[in-house]
Amino acid sequence: MGEALDLEEPARRGGQGRDLAGPSRGEASPHLRVEGFEGPLDFLLEMVRRHRVDLAPLSILTLTDQLVGAIEDNGGGVRLERRADWLIMASQLLLLKAQLLAPASPEAAEEAGAEARRRLEQLDELVRMRAGAEWLTARPQLGQSVFARGQGEPPTPRPQAELYVAFLEATLAMLEGREGQGAEAPTTYRPAPPDLWRISDAVRRITGMLQQNTGSLPLERCLPPVPYATPDRSLRLRAALASTLVAGLELARDGRVMLQQEKAFGAVLIGPVPV
Repeated sequence: MGEALDLEEPARRGGQGRDLAGPSRGEASPHLRVEGFEGPLDFLLEMVRRHRVDLAPLSILTLTDQLVGAIEDNGGGVRLERRADWLIMASQLLLLKAQLLAPASPEAAEEAGAEARRRLEQLDELVRMRAGAEWLTARPQLGQSVFARGQGEPPTPRPQAELYVAFLEATLAMLEGREGQGAEAPTTYRPAPPDLWRISDAVRRITGMLQQNTGSLPLERCLPPVPYATPDRSLRLRAALASTLVAGLELARDGRVMLQQEKAFGAVLIGPVPV
């Protein structure tokens, strides 16, 4: 905290006119109360000098206000000489506080500046980290805002004995079929394909609509009408949209139409190729 201050100087200055029995009860040092310390002013100064109390966290402004209040309250009952001692002790505290705040040398000032710059860089990094965390928090969360594609359950493995039994049954069925040569051949099950909108249908519809319109058309206008009463309307709409998009891509590949999309996930426009 700098060079040591002589705390006995106020007593020596009191000198000849001071009562040897010490100050009276009304002239005792003001009782100060601040965060980190509570006690008389002279005791605080002594503890600071002996490095028993850290002066850095103490509020000098609060101590000064309390000292001024004590002088004003006891001004009539305290000798002027005693009040001068209080002011000297308060000035010593201010000097010690100033020595703590001011660097002792140019090297210490440079180190303090470097430490301040390092702390500022840490604050900037903290601000960037918080901004990144807020950006990640604002993005869609998997399992809350967006969901992954569902996966089917893996097939349950069959025991080895069941595989042998199935193989033998299949072999017997094949041998029994060879015994009756005149038997009719088993019919193969062929499921009927659903009557959905095909790519060829979409090509014809796009070509016909572009012949009737000179400008570009949204992709949705090229879809076929599907009545609301259709049982599988949702499936037919999805199939029609996929077929129409593929048909537009094929026509654009052949140079017969031109596809436009101004922004990602925006509307797809189908128009004639400019001449």
